[in-house]
Amino acid sequence: MTTGAPEQSLEQSRERVPGWVAWLVTPLVVVLLGSSLDLVDQVAPETLGGVSARYVPPEGHRTVILASDGVETVIEHSRSTGVEGVLAAPTIVSATLLDALGEAEVRRAQWWRATRATSAGERATDLHRLTSDGIVLTASWGGGLGLLFEPELLLLPADARPGDAWSSSGSALADGALTYTAESTAFAATGPFTGVDGVEVPLTGGCLGVDSVVRISSAEDDLQTTLIESTVWCPGRGAVWSSGSVDDQPVGQAELRPGALPASAASEAVEAWRDAAATAADLGAGRTLPLTIPDPFFGDSAASGQFPARPAATPDGRLVTANERGDDVQVWRLESGAAVLDWAGHPGGAVVAVGAVGDLIVATTAQRRVVAYDGLGRRLWSWGADELVLSAPQALAISGSQPPAVLIAARSGTVTALDARTGAPRWSTSLGADSRAEPVVADGLVLVADERERLTALDGATGAVLWRIEPGLVDALAAADGSAAALLDSGRVVGLDLASGVERFDIGLPGLARGLRVEAGVVVALTDERAAGLDAASGLERWRAEGGAALAGEGAMVAVVRSGTVQLIDLVDGAVIAERPITEGAVGASRSALAIGFALVLLDTDGLLQRWELR
Repeated sequence: MTTGAPEQSLEQSRERVPGWVAWLVTPLVVVLLGSSLDLVDQVAPETLGGVSARYVPPEGHRTVILASDGVETVIEHSRSTGVEGVLAAPTIVSATLLDALGEAEVRRAQWWRATRATSAGERATDLHRLTSDGIVLTASWGGGLGLLFEPELLLLPADARPGDAWSSSGSALADGALTYTAESTAFAATGPFTGVDGVEVPLTGGCLGVDSVVRISSAEDDLQTTLIESTVWCPGRGAVWSSGSVDDQPVGQAELRPGALPASAASEAVEAWRDAAATAADLGAGRTLPLTIPDPFFGDSAASGQFPARPAATPDGRLVTANERGDDVQVWRLESGAAVLDWAGHPGGAVVAVGAVGDLIVATTAQRRVVAYDGLGRRLWSWGADELVLSAPQALAISGSQPPAVLIAARSGTVTALDARTGAPRWSTSLGADSRAEPVVADGLVLVADERERLTALDGATGAVLWRIEPGLVDALAAADGSAAALLDSGRVVGLDLASGVERFDIGLPGLARGLRVEAGVVVALTDERAAGLDAASGLERWRAEGGAALAGEGAMVAVVRSGTVQLIDLVDGAVIAERPITEGAVGASRSALAIGFALVLLDTDGLLQRWELR
């Protein structure tokens, strides 16, 4: 049996480019690659599964179901072809499937993955395959019991019609530790079918009912679990209703069709960098955190690979990324010895950018969608932008509104504030040109730059234009406490009065933009050749230091990341408080620095994750 999953590597060349370029270009490469794959799909063999393939939900589809015990579950559906379909599984599952099916079969396999996230915080995944025989269940993981069917359990024959009967049997776990038998009969699903809430499930044309009896047995101790169930399948929606029993205990579920879902209760926020920096005197020793994907039954799997989108941090101290394939949002818990995957969401299409807005995790996709999840990983709502959203969604506090709105700046130049609870637009403003760089929110204003060398301030409550200037092409923006600054692609730093947009200073720095902060009357500008602390009112240089690759932190201290070291620097006078060595990543990897709680976290695009704590 093969015991390892296939490895992937990509040798890249190092180029001296602005720091934001790699985190911008990489998701675009994912998008373009996805487009190329779409073209390949156009000439690929027809979808397998026969007539029954129409019951499989499309890529990125969301289903919401209400179980008979009152638990609400969100199901996300993923469709894929080839090896990537098994790489989302625990290592032992993917290795077993590669061994059982063979590499050639796996490479042409058509997969359907359904991941469930409940309002109780439970998660589980079913992996299906579309074959010439029909729709089969291949494996299940994430719950207290994991299953691997060999041969695969036949859910729907390719030409299933009312009155048809079928069966399958075999191993339900490697080496026959568990076995299964399944017997099914199709019936005409004419309804009505109602859920526990008494609401009738709408039936679209061509729905099919299936009565089934599935028995899972243990050869060792003669234990047996019996599932007796009637299920209704509808085209493009999957299983929309079921009723039955598990070992004589009644179970059932029915599809709901809500718009947005309410978010789960928020987790407690960790101590923020700003608060910790007020009393900290040092930066602890760094630690490299391996990436671990846990499974309660199959055990932990080591994760590796590239991260195509710039990461984000949640208020409760978790790290938000996109996976190596670029199609899942991943949320990691940063524990003392490892980064552990808390959950993964599948918004549909390639993930372009991720952000944390209050208690929400928000992703933008190559399908021009903005998708919001709660802290448990349940997809709450989705909204369609008019163009790709390349910058991370941000929190926009609006007076009298809780929670904060979700600020979106589409590449088209359309800036929109979305209601965090529903995803509905609160206001939308067009810049009249393509947007550029990450927008910034401060003092109730939104600052956003465009490709016509303009910088515009919008009223955060209404989206109205308050002022507009033309400083040049902006690579980075920062603002706080009545002051704003723009770091241009030419290396110049322009200081502004935030309320009026009046220029206070214009100073040149050598090198390419890497980061910008405004805090406590100081503008900290970082290029690859110089770091400088400038008086926010006059532009007078307070301190100067060597340049670096990334800038992180807020409050009294900032961290400057260089090729081999990270320095903790006093914001006001530039004094070096601590200096620590860092592990070098792969050639060509780009590095992002984040202040997550009271810790500095570095994540390379090649997957290297390092952490230091203020103390």
